Amino acid sequence: MAFCCYLWHGDTATAQGPKRDSLCGDLSMATPPVMTRDWLKKPQSMLQRKASTPEKAVDWLEEVFDQHASKMACSQATGISRDDRFGSALADLRSGNDLSWGFPLLGSKYVALAVIVVR
Repeated sequence: MAFCCYLWHGDTATAQGPKRDSLCGDLSMATPPVMTRDWLKKPQSMLQRKASTPEKAVDWLEEVFDQHASKMACSQATGISRDDRFGSALADLRSGNDLSWGFPLLGSKYVALAVIVVR
C-alpha cells in the first residue's frame, strides 16, 4: 500500500461557499475535491508526499497540522486531544480508510489535508 498525502490552502469561500461544487468538482482545478477519493484525480502538484507506511503518513499530517494550528480557531486546534486526533488517523489508515480533514483559518482562509490509500 501507498499513502498519497495532499494539501490545499486557499479561501474559505472556495472550500465551503455556495460555488464549492462547481469550483471543487472540476478535477482539473487545484482545489479540494467534492469526493475524498477524487484527490487522486486532481493535479499532481497537489500531491505533497507519498508515504510507504501509515505511520509516515501520520507524521506528515502532524507536520502540516502543526504548521497551521496557530492560525486555527482555538477549539479546532485543541478541541480534540493530540493523541486522539492522530491516533484515530493512524487507526483509519492502518484499516485502509482514506482520510480528509478541513480547517477554517483566520483571515477567511482554509486548509484541506487528505491521505488517500492506494492498494
